[in-house]
Amino acid sequence: MKRKTTFFTLERKRAMTGYLFALPWLLGFLLFMLYPFVTSFMLSIGEITDLEGLQMKFAGFGQYVSLIAGDAAVEFAPALAITIWNTFINVPLILVISLTVSLLVSRKLPGKGIFRLIFFLPVLLGAGYAMEQIGGAGNILQVPENIFRYIRFYLNMEMATFLEELLMQVIGLFWRSGVQIVIFIGGIQAIPDTYYEAAMVDNANSWDALWKITLPMLSPMIFLNLVYTVIDSFRSLDNPITALIRDKTMRYNHYELGSAMGWLYFAVAFLFVGVVAIIFRRTVYYEK
Repeated sequence: MKRKTTFFTLERKRAMTGYLFALPWLLGFLLFMLYPFVTSFMLSIGEITDLEGLQMKFAGFGQYVSLIAGDAAVEFAPALAITIWNTFINVPLILVISLTVSLLVSRKLPGKGIFRLIFFLPVLLGAGYAMEQIGGAGNILQVPENIFRYIRFYLNMEMATFLEELLMQVIGLFWRSGVQIVIFIGGIQAIPDTYYEAAMVDNANSWDALWKITLPMLSPMIFLNLVYTVIDSFRSLDNPITALIRDKTMRYNHYELGSAMGWLYFAVAFLFVGVVAIIFRRTVYYEK
C-alpha cells in the first residue's frame, strides 16, 4: 500500500512561514520603494530636462565613467575607501561586543532584565520622533565635558585627544549593538540545557562549553548578525560616502551624479555582502 503524501510537508510549512514573515517588507518595497528605486536609476543614466515634472532624457553611462575614472572619482574613491575600511574595523568589534554582552546578561544575574533594556534602548530610540525630540543620536552620545577636562588635565594634548576619540568610538559601537544583542540572546536561550548538562558529566568547564556548544550552536546567529552589521555599516548616515551623496544631491542639486553615486555604492555594498556570505556560510552549523 502506497504511503499517502501531503502537499504541506514540514519543509514547505517552514518555507511558507518564512515567506509570510517577508511579506510585509515585500509589500512595503513594492508600494513605497520601487518607484524611487527605478527613478534614481533612470536619473543616474539620464539628464533632467524639466525639474518640476522630473522629465529626463537618456544620457548614457557618463556619470558612472566619471565616478570610476573621471573627475568625480577624486571625491568618490577616497570616501568609498574610508567607508570600507571602517566596515572592516567596526563589524568585528560590534560582533564581539554584542556577543560578550549577550553572554553576560543571559546568566542568572539579579536585574538582568534592566540590563537588557539598557542595551536595547538604542534600537527603541535610534530613529523616529523620539530621537528628533532629544536632538538626535549625536546629542545622546556626547560624553560629559567634565570627563574630557580631567583627561586633558592629567595627560598631554595628543594622548588626551586619542583617549577622547577612543571613548567616543566605544560608545558608538555599543550604541550600534542593540539589535545584535537581542538576536544573540534569542539564540542563547534556544540552546537546550541538556547539552550543557552532558558536557558537565564529561568534566567540561565553562570555557570548553563556550567553544564546543555555545559558539557552534550560535553560528547561524553569528552569520545573521555578521550580514546585518555589514549592511548596517554601509547604510549608516555617518559614513563619508553617504554624506557625499547627500551633499551632491540635496545641497548642490546634482541629482544625476548623486543617483549614480548611490547606485555604484549599492553595487559595491551588494558585492561586499555577497563575498562575506559566500566565505562564512560554510562555517555555519544548522541543527537538524
